Amino acid sequence: MDLLQTLTDSGQVWSGNSWLRHSTRTCSTGYPSLDAELPGGGWPLGAITEVLCSHPGQGELRLILPCLAKLGQQDDRWQFWLNPPYQPHGLGLLHWGLQPERQLIVRCERSDDLLWSIEQALLSGGSNAVIAWAEALNKAQLRRIQLAAEKNLLPVFLLRPLRYQDAPSTAALRLSLYNQGRNQLCLHILKSRGAWVREQQILPVPLFHDAEC
Repeated sequence: MDLLQTLTDSGQVWSGNSWLRHSTRTCSTGYPSLDAELPGGGWPLGAITEVLCSHPGQGELRLILPCLAKLGQQDDRWQFWLNPPYQPHGLGLLHWGLQPERQLIVRCERSDDLLWSIEQALLSGGSNAVIAWAEALNKAQLRRIQLAAEKNLLPVFLLRPLRYQDAPSTAALRLSLYNQGRNQLCLHILKSRGAWVREQQILPVPLFHDAEC
């Protein structure tokens, strides 16, 4: 085995060819102004999307729930929630169009268990989306998640603390957010593979629902 293959398998080198094979598959975010800024017009499928915020409850779920609802309407596979900081509220999920009975919550105490659970959820064939709250992840671990996501062309949303915004990442899409008020989020697209990212881009996203999850 040559050096390049060894480094790729270990997650230390990433090949753009893999992204190009899957880059056309997306799921609308549900927010036209955000779709217009993203390659393919939505969240990438078969790839990692990282959402970074200062603390949970900044609106990160409102950002991804429309996509989860759409995916849930297309098939009835599980949607995995790994280590959510709060218990999702069933009525709130219904308000957004999700099926509470198809949401599977997984709790992991160890980081290795979390990584394994994310991979298995993506590879099992029994899910249409994976949402995970994660702390420190190195490039090799992110690469493992990326490879698992590519296998079944699934979206995986990693919700992480804002302090990791400058950390190296193989994610196709990275953005930070803060809540600017009840009806608006401000987003900064940090990385968008396949598109130019304008420096210090701030994107307002209106929030049309009042339900809390």
